[in-house]
Order: sequence, then C-alpha cells, then structure tokens
Amino acid sequence: MKNTDKYPEFFSSIPQSSQLSAVYSNTEELTELLVAYFKQGIEHGECCLWTVKDAQEVEKAKNELEKAGVNVGEYLTSSQLEIITIGTLSKNIPLFESAVKEIMEKRCEKAFSEGLPGFRMNVDITRTESSLIPDHERLEECLREINPDNRRKLTYLCTFPLGELSGSELFELVEENGIIVKRGEKWKYLVHTCNGNGQKDLDTTLLKAKKDAEATNRAKNSFIMNMSHELRTPLNSVIGFSDLLLEGAFGPLNTKQSKYVNNILLSGKSLLEIINNLLDISRLEAGEKTLKYQDVDIASLIGEVRISLLSPASVKKISVELKIDPSVGIVQADITKLRQILYNLLSNAIKFTPVKGKVAIGACKKEGVLEVKVSDNGIGLSKEIHEKIFMPFTQGDSSASRGYGGAGLGLFIAKNFVDLHGGKLWVDSEPGKGSTFTFTIPAKSENAPAQDNETKKAKSSPKGKN
Repeated sequence: MKNTDKYPEFFSSIPQSSQLSAVYSNTEELTELLVAYFKQGIEHGECCLWTVKDAQEVEKAKNELEKAGVNVGEYLTSSQLEIITIGTLSKNIPLFESAVKEIMEKRCEKAFSEGLPGFRMNVDITRTESSLIPDHERLEECLREINPDNRRKLTYLCTFPLGELSGSELFELVEENGIIVKRGEKWKYLVHTCNGNGQKDLDTTLLKAKKDAEATNRAKNSFIMNMSHELRTPLNSVIGFSDLLLEGAFGPLNTKQSKYVNNILLSGKSLLEIINNLLDISRLEAGEKTLKYQDVDIASLIGEVRISLLSPASVKKISVELKIDPSVGIVQADITKLRQILYNLLSNAIKFTPVKGKVAIGACKKEGVLEVKVSDNGIGLSKEIHEKIFMPFTQGDSSASRGYGGAGLGLFIAKNFVDLHGGKLWVDSEPGKGSTFTFTIPAKSENAPAQDNETKKAKSSPKGKN
C-alpha cells in the first residue's frame, strides 16, 4: 500500500498504467478524484474526456475544474477537454468494454492526429445486475487493438461506489490492477502483495474503509427512518381526524370551518408525501434496489392512480383523461415502484397545471416496450432545465418553487425507479406550452421469475405508497 500526495497531486505517485480503478464513498469524493485526474491530464497536455451521467453533472464538472484553477473555457475551445453525458454502462458488461473501445478509438485518433501526447477518460460503474466488475482481460484486449505498438499513452479510470461492492469484488479489483481509495484526508493506492504482512495491512484497510462507509450510511438512514416514524404517527392522526371532521362525524361544520379543516387535511397529506419521498431516497441510497417482478395490468394500475388523485385535480377543476391503447395488456414490473412512478408523474402534472386545465395519461406497447406519457397544459419548462429537474430537491426555477411548493423529490425518485427497470424517463416541454413526461420500460424482464399456470396477476388494489 502506497500513500499518495494530498489532492490535487496524488495521481503523480501512482504507477503509470493504462487502466486505473478507484472506489468512492459519496459524490463529493468522486468529484474530487476526477478533478485531480483530469487536471493532471490537462497539465500534461493530454486530451481529456470526462464522462458524466446527465447535463446537470456537466455543469458541476466545469465548476469544480474552475475551482481547481483550470481555465475550462480555453480547454473546451481547443478540444483538449471534452465533457459528455454517457450514463452508467453497467447494464451489460460486454457492452461496457465495447463502449470504452468505441469512445477511445474515435477520440484517440483525433487527439493524436493533433499532436497531443496522450489521452485519458473515465467511466463510472454502478450496480444494475448481479456484478459490476468489468472483464479486465477484455478491456486490455480492446486497448491493445487501439494501441498495438503501445506507443500512445492511453489511460482510463473506472470508478465504483464503495457501498455497492462486495468484499470479493473489492479484492478482485485489487488483485487485477490495484485500486485508489480515500482514507481520512488522503487518497491511497492499494495493491495486492504476496507478503503476509502486506496482505494483512491491505485486508485491514479495505475492511475499515467499507465499515466506515457502511456505518455512515446506516447512521443517516437510521436517523431518517426514526424521524419519519416520529413525524408520521401524529401526522396520520391529524389527517384521520381532519377526514372525520369533514365527513361530519362530530356534527356539521359551517363553510368557514370546512374550508380551514380542508386546508389542514391538504397540508397534512402534502407533508406526508414529502416524508414518504425522503424514505424512498433513503432506501435507494442504502442500496435497496431490488425489484419484485410480477404481472401488472397497466390499464387497471393507471386507473387506480388516477382515482387516487381526483381529489386534488377536482379542487383545481382539472380534467384527467385516459388514453390507454387496448393492446397494452400486461407487463412484468415491480408494481409498487411502478405505481410510485405513475403517482409522482401524474401528481406533478396536476400541481403545475392551472385551474380548469387538462392532464392526460396515455400508454401503449411498442416492440416489447411499454411507453407511458403524462401530458399537461401547465407552465412548461425551458430546454436548459430539462435535465436539472430530475435532480433531488430541484424544481424548474425558484419562482415556480415558491409558487407551487413541493420538495422537488418526485421526479428524482421516478427516474431512479424507471432506471431500475432498465428504462428511460425524459421530458418534452416549452415555457407556456405545457409538458409531456415519457417513460419506457421493457414489457417483459429477463429478471422476472418464471410464472406457473396460476400466474400471479397484479390487481389494482389500494395498497398506498411504499
């Protein structure tokens, strides 16, 4: 194990290799690592390709490089630096190696034809299937094909979230090529050694790093779980008694009393929704990303979600239309998470649609893929914030946030749940012309359990939110 210098110079003490691997505990560590990695490449005159998952991350990458003293505009203009959205490439491991090869071939040829001494890039790999470790030999083979005489300096960095790695996967990374990990305030480069003491030191460091990360996550998630319980217990009483008062269980209410009690009820339900969303995020960050597949009747499920939101829609006199293609039928999905996706998208449309507006939800099946659209004639969104709204605690703009309320968690959760199903979620919108949110998921999943003759069919029943 070798200590590296303090950020931003720690890469200088790592042995030169075409393939580097690193683990991180949170997004702050990942950003710090990549800033140092690409700053060193820029300073060495290399062509640098920073891959991120969405447009919001592009802006963050630029800002962090600027803070580190890099003139981002200059290097972007000269094409020495490029920041692109690529998403995670872990859904299909063979695709990962092919994608790396394709990207490097195109960019390398251009870089070296312009006389640059080297090329470097990164890829962040997260778990969506049983394993997230790429095939080391296949990666090396791809690099040899690109750089057969080894005259060109090619470097790529694979980053892995520490919380998603098992112990065996950690050791596999170390044995293959060594890994970079942050311990305390410094980054360290861990390599496999045959020496007994060295192996013991490595084992201890890895175990402590993983335990520290897991302990931090457990403490945070435990706090959220406990606080949500303490908040939801009295909140459910507030909601329940408000319902009883409005129903006249304790005697009739006059107009003013009904108005105020209804305000209490709506505010209580809004707060409960925020608490449930925080719990969903906590579960996602804790690694609860498994799906319980079953057959789902899409038309029934959409109808159920529509009925659950008729009350807030009727308050604003908004019509909610259904446009379900008869052929949509059954899909294999996690019904709880699919219900949450639909609920979040439909409630979001109702929230941002003006009084007497229109909201429509449609579904169809195309070439084995379920496509669902939720449209409204609300305030709309400018193109530059289409990606931003899928970030947590974010809405279209500050004025909308003040005018419409909400914590900005619904779309973030919906996108994560769609991603778990191997699908995509996006928005088409213009200011003043409404918005259309579309998501697609496979109609039949390879991960769904085999069904017998008594196939379990998901019926639309009021199970509430997860």
